[in-house]
Amino acid sequence: MVAVFLPFDVASDGVRPALAEELETADACVGFQNSVGDKQLLVHAGNDCERKLACTLDYAVRCEDNHQKQTSRVSKRVLFSLAAKGNAELTLSAAACHQGWAIEDLEWTCR
Repeated sequence: MVAVFLPFDVASDGVRPALAEELETADACVGFQNSVGDKQLLVHAGNDCERKLACTLDYAVRCEDNHQKQTSRVSKRVLFSLAAKGNAELTLSAAACHQGWAIEDLEWTCR
C-alpha cells in the first residue's frame, strides 16, 4: 500500500488542495501479467499513469527433487523502472534448479 502525504503549506494554515497527480498511487497505475516458460516466469509490467515509476520485485525461487521435496530456496530482488504509460518485461529464472521448480511469493513496490 502506498501512503500519500500532502505537503504542509504555512500560508494556508497547513491545508492546500491536493493535485490530481499527488493522489495517483502506484497501486492504481501498475498492472502485471505472468506467463510461464521453460524454468522461468515472464512478468509483463505496465504503467497506466502519466509519471515514471521506480519499482522493485521481490520473489523466491524454490527448487524441488522428483518427489516434490524442496531442495533449496533463494530470495531474490529485481529493480526496474516503468516510463509514463510504459511497459517492462522481466524474466525470473529458475535455471539453477535441476528438477522441479517454483517461483513464488512475488511482492512489488513502485514509487
